[in-house]
Amino acid sequence: MEKPRRNLMQKDTEAVGSPFSLALAMVLSLLFWLILGPYFITVLGHFNIPYLKANAPFLAMALGIVVSWKLLLTTSPQSLITDHSTFRLTLLFKSMGAYLLVAMLFLLLGLMVEPEAYSTSDASFLEHLMLLPLVLVLTPIQTSSEEVVFRVFPIRVVQGGRLRRGAMRNVLACVLSAILFTAPHLSNRELGSAENPTLVLVFYALFGGLVTALSIATGGFEPALAIHAANNLFVALICNYQGSSLPSLPIFTTTKAIGTPMDLLQLIIGLLMVFLVVRKDIMAQHHMQK
Repeated sequence: MEKPRRNLMQKDTEAVGSPFSLALAMVLSLLFWLILGPYFITVLGHFNIPYLKANAPFLAMALGIVVSWKLLLTTSPQSLITDHSTFRLTLLFKSMGAYLLVAMLFLLLGLMVEPEAYSTSDASFLEHLMLLPLVLVLTPIQTSSEEVVFRVFPIRVVQGGRLRRGAMRNVLACVLSAILFTAPHLSNRELGSAENPTLVLVFYALFGGLVTALSIATGGFEPALAIHAANNLFVALICNYQGSSLPSLPIFTTTKAIGTPMDLLQLIIGLLMVFLVVRKDIMAQHHMQK
């Protein structure tokens, strides 16, 4: 007799990995980040490229993820990232585009309202061109590594495998994400130079909690990977601010204060825009789980 096929949209715990192995993978990746990260900074610092030096610890974290995958996990990267049978590139690019659109609109608003707060880079076109490949390679590695360690691993543990397992688990997942995304940023320069450090912490917490809610609703972490990459690529290439933790050669540099209500407004509108563009995916996920 033919066995009933398992719904490819809903993988079980075994397909993703046991909570214990996922937790160990998270710990091992963190150890690589904390122990090998400073060594990577020293070695790569010899190239005298600030953006490379700032991202060096995340290369160590990425290495830790690869090692933990080989030693502890039997699942494929795709199975860990999404509950769907394929990685949804369309969802990823829709989420990235929506978030970037809002960031660009807020930048244009700032240029119109406070043009004196923005300056263009003194770097040559060649310098921008030489840094561009490095940014396009390093930024997704950095953001994806953070997403896997601080969101994907812990949320898979809490959810017990598949995403969206019940209201209480979802709330716990979002609160845990808010805490895990805030904690590593406590040493960031932004807190020391912020107009209101509390609002910076709220920004990190909202980024952690709300993006996890979006991911659970769509049945995968494609939106989380996209939003985080879009945010950091925008900072690295389009508009950065003085004293940034990610020194780069963007088109614009702003002296506007950080840690303001406007920062929170931009984040909320950006995530709302992502929600609007992916609502069909959320509805499809909802119907699949009925």
